[in-house]
Amino acid sequence: MDFATILDPDLVFVPRKYPLASQVDEIKRPANYAIMGMGQKTAPAILTDGLNEVGLACATLYFPDYAHYSDQIDATKTNLAPLEVVAWLLSNFATLDEVKAAVMQLNLISDPAEIFTPLHWIVTDKTGHVIVVEPMKNGIVIHDNPLGVMANSPDLNWHLTNIRNYIGVNPNKLGPIKLNGVTFSPFGNGARTFGLPGDYTPPSRFLRAVFGKEAINVLENEDEGIKAAFHILSSVEIPKGSVFTDEGVDYTQYTAAMVCNTGTYYFKTYDNNQIIKACIFDKDLDSEQPKAWKIPQIQQYGTLNE
Repeated sequence: MDFATILDPDLVFVPRKYPLASQVDEIKRPANYAIMGMGQKTAPAILTDGLNEVGLACATLYFPDYAHYSDQIDATKTNLAPLEVVAWLLSNFATLDEVKAAVMQLNLISDPAEIFTPLHWIVTDKTGHVIVVEPMKNGIVIHDNPLGVMANSPDLNWHLTNIRNYIGVNPNKLGPIKLNGVTFSPFGNGARTFGLPGDYTPPSRFLRAVFGKEAINVLENEDEGIKAAFHILSSVEIPKGSVFTDEGVDYTQYTAAMVCNTGTYYFKTYDNNQIIKACIFDKDLDSEQPKAWKIPQIQQYGTLNE
C-alpha cells in the first residue's frame, strides 16, 4: 500500500454478525462472514485490504482521474463510501459470482467528510480467478482480469493494452550474435528483459508485477508462494525519497499477501521487513466485538551467536 499520508494501520478482525454501519446512510449491515485485514480499530467498516473466512480476498488501489462517484443516495441500491467497499464485500460474499451481482446494485457516494478518495478494487476467491471493479463515469464496470495483477490508474483495459509494447520481454537467455564476422555477446544474463521499465509510475509497476508473476517457477506449497509473492512485490515497492507529492513523500507503507485457501494474511511494513502472519481461523469467529492489533514498526533482526 503506497500513500503520502501516514496510514498507521492496525490488523483488524471483525467477527460474524457484527453490524458494520456505513457513514453514508448509517445503516448497520450485519456481517455474514468473519473478516480480517489492514485498517483501523476505530473504523472497522474501513479496510484497505483483507480476506474472509470463506476465501474471498480484496484490495484497494488508487484510481485518480478516473474514479466517479454519485453525490446522491439511491434508496433502491446499497449506498457506501468508497473506503467501505472492502469490508462490505468481505463481510457479505463468498464468491466472485456473488460479488459481480452485488456490485451492480452498489451506489458509491463521495466521502461525507469531503475527502475525495478515488479508488478501484481487485477481488479474488478460492478459484484463483480475479476481477477488477472500477467506478467509471458511466457507472461501475466489472472486468475479468486474466493476469491477476492490478495497479493504480489508468484503468485495467489501458494496462492490458500497454502490455503489447513489451511482448518481447522474457526471462530466457539471449545468445551472442555475429555482425560482419564479429561476435557480440550480451552484458550478463537478463538481456531479454531489456526494456522492462524501472520507474515508479503505475503502468511500469504493473508491467514489472506481471513479468514477475508470469516468470516465477512452479510453486509447490504456501511457503513457496508467499516467498515468491514478496519477492515480486519488492520489485514495485517505492522507497522513501523516490516520489514526492503535494501531500508529502509517497512510499510503500506496507506490503501484504493473502492465501484464500487457508485464511492467512501475511504482511510487512516499511519500518519492519520481518514478514508477520495471522490466520483468521485462530480468531473467535463468533465473538461479539472487533479486535485490532498494533503493527510492530521497529525492525526485527535475527541474530547468529557462537
